[in-house]
Amino acid sequence: MSVSPGSAQADVIVVGAGLAGLVATLELLRSGQTVLLLDRCEPQELGGLAREAFGGMFLVDSREQRRSHIHDDERLALEDWLRVAALDPEDRWPRRWAEQYVMRSRDDVGDWLRAIGVRFFPVVNWAERGNFSDGNSVPRFHLTWGTGKALVDSVWKAIEEDPRRGALDLRFGACVVELLERDGRLAGCRVAQEGSGEYEAWAGRAVVIAAGGIGGNLDMVRREWPTAELGAAPREILMGSHYYADGAMHEAVRRLGANVTHLSRMWNYADAVHHPTPHRELHGLKLIPPRSGVMLNPDGRRYGPVPVMPTFDAYSALEQMCKDERCYSWLICNRKIAKRELEISGAEHNPHLRDRQRVRFMLGVLRGKPEMLDHFLEHSPDFLAADSLGELAEKMNALSGEQAIDPRVLASEIGRYDENIARGKGLFNDDQLRRIAQLRGWRGDRLRTCKFQKIVDPKAGPLIAIRLQVMARKSLGGIQTDLGCRVLRAADGEPMDGLYAVGEAAGFGGGGMHGKRSLEGTFLGGCVFTGRLAAAAIAGSELPLRTPPAIDP
Repeated sequence: MSVSPGSAQADVIVVGAGLAGLVATLELLRSGQTVLLLDRCEPQELGGLAREAFGGMFLVDSREQRRSHIHDDERLALEDWLRVAALDPEDRWPRRWAEQYVMRSRDDVGDWLRAIGVRFFPVVNWAERGNFSDGNSVPRFHLTWGTGKALVDSVWKAIEEDPRRGALDLRFGACVVELLERDGRLAGCRVAQEGSGEYEAWAGRAVVIAAGGIGGNLDMVRREWPTAELGAAPREILMGSHYYADGAMHEAVRRLGANVTHLSRMWNYADAVHHPTPHRELHGLKLIPPRSGVMLNPDGRRYGPVPVMPTFDAYSALEQMCKDERCYSWLICNRKIAKRELEISGAEHNPHLRDRQRVRFMLGVLRGKPEMLDHFLEHSPDFLAADSLGELAEKMNALSGEQAIDPRVLASEIGRYDENIARGKGLFNDDQLRRIAQLRGWRGDRLRTCKFQKIVDPKAGPLIAIRLQVMARKSLGGIQTDLGCRVLRAADGEPMDGLYAVGEAAGFGGGGMHGKRSLEGTFLGGCVFTGRLAAAAIAGSELPLRTPPAIDP
């Protein structure tokens, strides 16, 4: 359908008010554009999934790293990124995006956020180290002080305080049902107001797709599931994405001839549980599981010979879980371990961090989170407690609905781990214990990691079992773009006039700058980076590219 000359007008139409859409909007206002910002959400949901997120940001050679004497540089970070990404030779745009993000994350993401009031926790976290030191070589996960909520609030505050705030028309409950063309270029969209049955056509010089990935559409997740790597899609998948991230705009731009790539590349998690008070169907929560707990398969046997620890390699943990068609795992620990080490990713269950209550936050680090643990033990169906391994096995079988856990096998697996600890540090011969020693060597993990705690310990009880499941979260693939976020045609790879894509909709840049795996903290950063670059390209003032170090593919 073509846009009519009488349609309502804006210089730029931004489809999606998540973090990437908000950043693009702010930069477009600053460059003198009039903006129509559309989202299906309610006002309290502004910011989308970023508002619910933990708020981690992958930055390279930052001031926080320097203060902690972490020696990081662009070459090392890019080597880590490309090794984990395992890009294919034809992934030219994803590689170029990865190079530019690594080279510019500190200045064009971190410093830009600081300029609008975002602050980061001084101790940098060390995520995705890799099972064999093949992940992040150094800590790079910069935690936003105030979680993702503070991140979104800071961008929105900058928009509200901008002298040109009046040039923004923000519409909630607005669903884009069609992208419109005129004279061979994208020139607007057709919008339906949720529940009203009314439609409105808008014209614009440019349309920016910032509508998120496909994780909110579990049918689409299953359709695109990477069966070659992970086997058949699980029968049950928890929802960890925003429910409006349904892939509708991917399909819309594909119909216009855009190149949508690598949707089978997803960043799903194997350490999720049902939300104790769900906000939507199959609502899941990602855990940061206790490192001192033991991961078992559905039959109660320990994974091996390499132990599964999702905090070291999230994708490897998912691969191991998906080798069994039941697609769940058990984590066995005790109350002492869980109250100190268990974390829930996201803003909701980190109120002291979210609300920037420094004293209470530090008390939580020092004494653990017994109240949070009790809440999940009482309200989450996936948390079980018992005074003995035999009783725990009985409850695990009742929850799974199958008699898969033999109490004797469970006692043998846990007993072997505890006996290794009992021999003393000098005689440890267990890779999980070696990793725990490494965790305790970094001050960002020392206070949050028990010192070689046995599972069966009368002083540390009761025993706890947590059923971990697959949760759909982020799309690593998406709408392919050049370094100005211009959407590229499938037929010839040339830019489509007037159409841009940012954030998760664009695979965080180029249709998939992460390749097959992520180093974590690179999602929110990718939203900020793409939002800024798209606005600069539309305004005709593109940020200068930087020359990356020469690294072999």
